[in-house]
Amino acid sequence: MKKLSITAVLLFIISGCNQQTLIDQNAEGEKLMELSRQWAKSESNEEYLGYWAEDALFKAPNEPVLRGTSEISKMLERDSQLPGFEIDWEPQEAFVSKSGDLGYLIENLRVSMNDSLGNKMHFYNKVVTIWKKHEDGTWKNVVDFASADPSIKSLK
Repeated sequence: MKKLSITAVLLFIISGCNQQTLIDQNAEGEKLMELSRQWAKSESNEEYLGYWAEDALFKAPNEPVLRGTSEISKMLERDSQLPGFEIDWEPQEAFVSKSGDLGYLIENLRVSMNDSLGNKMHFYNKVVTIWKKHEDGTWKNVVDFASADPSIKSLK
């Protein structure tokens, strides 16, 4: 009987160690989508860079893959000098892992700039962003890949 009790206690302890904290994946996905919306409202390159992990990967259409915030910062400086340059996006779908430490968003993105005559041009992209939750509870974008999608006509 004593042997059975010890076995039961050990099984209880082991099963408790293997249980992960359950999260509300839908609620966490909504939080991640709201974070992305806040990011889209960034008013400076410094603020904009703050959403990326230091070692993030970024890939825009017709551009090489950029690795790290240093390379991304150079691209931001270059693009912000283009006449009429604006960027905006809207998340469409979110998924967060059961463990709550990794998620991704599917987003529509619009890049606008002026042509040589000063007319506003718009380019639309479909974007996948992958986010990692850090130990301090903050989400950082670790992968950001955009692909041109002429079928998109608005951010919604």
